[in-house]
Amino acid sequence: MRLLRWNISKPSLAQFRTVFLWCIFAALLILGFNQANAISQFSTLSLRYQTPINGQAAQRARQYAINSYETFWPTFWYENRAILTVGRGDIQSSVISFSGNAHLVWNAEYIAGSAPSSLDSNGIAISKALAHSLWGSIDIIGLSVNINGETRTVRGVFSGNTELALLPFHINDTTQHWTGVELYGSGTTFLDAENFAIASGLGRPDYVLTGGVAAFAGFLAVLPLLFPAIYALVLIIKFVRRYYSKWGVPLLFVTLMVFAIFLPSLLNVLPDWLIPTRWSDFSFWSLLFNQAEAGFREFLSVPPRLRDIELKIKLLRLIAISFVSICCGLLVCFRQRGNVFTCSRH
Repeated sequence: MRLLRWNISKPSLAQFRTVFLWCIFAALLILGFNQANAISQFSTLSLRYQTPINGQAAQRARQYAINSYETFWPTFWYENRAILTVGRGDIQSSVISFSGNAHLVWNAEYIAGSAPSSLDSNGIAISKALAHSLWGSIDIIGLSVNINGETRTVRGVFSGNTELALLPFHINDTTQHWTGVELYGSGTTFLDAENFAIASGLGRPDYVLTGGVAAFAGFLAVLPLLFPAIYALVLIIKFVRRYYSKWGVPLLFVTLMVFAIFLPSLLNVLPDWLIPTRWSDFSFWSLLFNQAEAGFREFLSVPPRLRDIELKIKLLRLIAISFVSICCGLLVCFRQRGNVFTCSRH
């Protein structure tokens, strides 16, 4: 019987560099997907008004949402500065007053307690940075803080380096006024949001921010994978053509069958407006381009609030991570010359 002997050669410095680059590439991909996931939390439609909405108009809009079929549920908010007072002293901080879903107004991880509910009229949530400024600790659940002349109880502490407080108001409270509305529901387009605002009595908004940034972030996160995927596909094709040429057609058929099986799942991930039912219609692409351009202009021109600044910072981080990932992926593909371990048969 002929014996097979495997010889594992000593890895070269170039191979170590290649492995190191692959590790960096994988780490950058993870960072990119995490950043894109954080941006996806801002994917709701957002209406902005320069003239504040009074509490009665907000209540009528909620009633319209209840009576309408497959529409939005609105969360109202307003950002300003206020003085928070505790036993140690007081501090001026940014405050977002809201009525509705706290996570739509400011999505963050809660490291203590939880976000105030839509029925809470006595609570408050505070960022980690503000908690340290006021108390020097995040162990503050149940403590009291005075704001705008009333005492509020801390319900939760959320992560973040921005000194910020979230101030909830009961959904039936009509004494407040609002300049922002977050819409959560079945609609996804600019026209859906604008039609709801007009039909519900809120009036035409001055600005409408769509979830296009979240879709763009998802694309940026996946883009670095394109180049290694193309490179791997080329290697597979060369390998099959060289060693298994007679299996080329069957393998191609199996690949197409697998793609056809998973195609419905892939299409379900896409937004409704991007389903390729009208891809052959040139007017569809023209309209899509115009809508994307209008949404981008709206995103840049809207008077920034803290949540907008936070979103833009995350987007800039993702752009930088994606750029470095693409460069790293291209470098890995160009440097690839073989496996770290070489097997030879003697």
